Amino acid sequence: MSNKTLFHILLVLTMVWAGLSCFSYLMMALLMPTMQDLYSQNPTLVPDQFAVMMDRMFEVPRSFYAASGVLYVLEVVGAAVMWRLRWTGFHCYTLARLLLLLLPALFLGRGFVGVGDIMFALLFIAVYYLLLRRLIAEQQEPPADLQPPAEI
Repeated sequence: MSNKTLFHILLVLTMVWAGLSCFSYLMMALLMPTMQDLYSQNPTLVPDQFAVMMDRMFEVPRSFYAASGVLYVLEVVGAAVMWRLRWTGFHCYTLARLLLLLLPALFLGRGFVGVGDIMFALLFIAVYYLLLRRLIAEQQEPPADLQPPAEI
């Protein structure tokens, strides 16, 4: 598998994951008051097993969901710009990813930052950096048939 193919596969996975996350977080931020009203009027709407989850979800500030959704938009934009082999896209993606790691600590406390999240974020940032650097270097080299012949 070529570097470019691997790069594009990772970008598609990133765009799909970040796009779905963006949608869910922004919908949660927009619909939170409606969901709280609906749940408070009819608590039997959800099974008892989900009641604790719903209560915890409503404890999270609405601004956390909105900020997460906006950062996922920035991540999608960064991935789309990286598709065109631009460093600006890498910087947007990296900024969004690092801020998404800090967001739970800012809104929910230090205990909500997962080690797995940190490892995956650093792994994707490193892989994108290495692949982007390699692909840009390959793009700038003239093709072999256009180079002057070596003198003997």
